[in-house]
Amino acid sequence: MSNPHAGSNARKSRAAHERAGTFRKDRHADLKNPEPSAGRPDPPGEFGPIARAEWDRLLWAFDDMGMLVKVDGFALYQHCQLFAETEAVAGQQAEARAGLRILEENLGDIEAEDKVQLFAQIVTLHKLVSKCTDQLRQGRMALRQYLVEFGLTPASRGRVKLPPKPEQVDEFTAYQKQRRA
Repeated sequence: MSNPHAGSNARKSRAAHERAGTFRKDRHADLKNPEPSAGRPDPPGEFGPIARAEWDRLLWAFDDMGMLVKVDGFALYQHCQLFAETEAVAGQQAEARAGLRILEENLGDIEAEDKVQLFAQIVTLHKLVSKCTDQLRQGRMALRQYLVEFGLTPASRGRVKLPPKPEQVDEFTAYQKQRRA
């Protein structure tokens, strides 16, 4: 018999069942989901400038959508570090391509005996560009998974369910409600 809790289907929290009107005491009474504290997370480690800029950009996005949660800092940190590493690989790839262009442009000006070394350098740079391309593809796929996990892509944003905001009541309205009761 398969485990009903296993698999890729996301299970609803008790609060989500209550909000949706699908709460059943016989099925959902034992559901206890953690309620993380809202607020701006602190980075759990040090950042370089690129990772720090990505951290600030993500926190702005989460704040804009009303999704800042302190415990998300750990996953956000991993995303930011991966982003910085991917950008570094992109820089290596750009440098290798620039070097290839220079070598290939000057190929005709090189003496015959030096062309063997030049071709060896060209082959090495082509291998580096290819390796960087593979690393970039893998890094960007991993970054996309983080963005989906956080609900920061257009398709995944529709799956994010935020709890309703508490009604803001000013002092005068609260006083009037209290008088009527």
